Amino acid sequence: MLRGQKVSFRASKTDLKRLYACNRESALVWNECLQLAKEYFLQYGRWISKSELQKQTKGKFHLHSQSIQAVCHKYVFARQSAQKAIQQGLHHTRYPYKKKKHSNTKWAKDGFKVYENGKIELSMGIHNGKREMANSAWHCSPNY
Repeated sequence: MLRGQKVSFRASKTDLKRLYACNRESALVWNECLQLAKEYFLQYGRWISKSELQKQTKGKFHLHSQSIQAVCHKYVFARQSAQKAIQQGLHHTRYPYKKKKHSNTKWAKDGFKVYENGKIELSMGIHNGKREMANSAWHCSPNY
């Protein structure tokens, strides 16, 4: 099974800025997860579930919904890993707490299109009921 593939690509400065903006937006999702989890824990005395976290972040950010979910999953995984480490006696371990400025954006299989001519287009999903403008198509070539 092929899980991922590195490719090189060419993009204009404008498109590169948009890609970096996506990484900043992913960091905002992470920071929102931190805030929601903290508020939920203080209010209910237990951790927020993955599905509740996804509900709370749905449609709030300018990213494809699966990209937002990937950040939520990453946060929950980090929290669970910290919990396991603490249970195993590693008491210096901390739960996720640091805010981020950048976070790599994950594009799931439904979040992009690859065209016959080697161009790729990233979907930005729906925000506030409107479809976001897709990132431009870039020419990609496999990097073996």
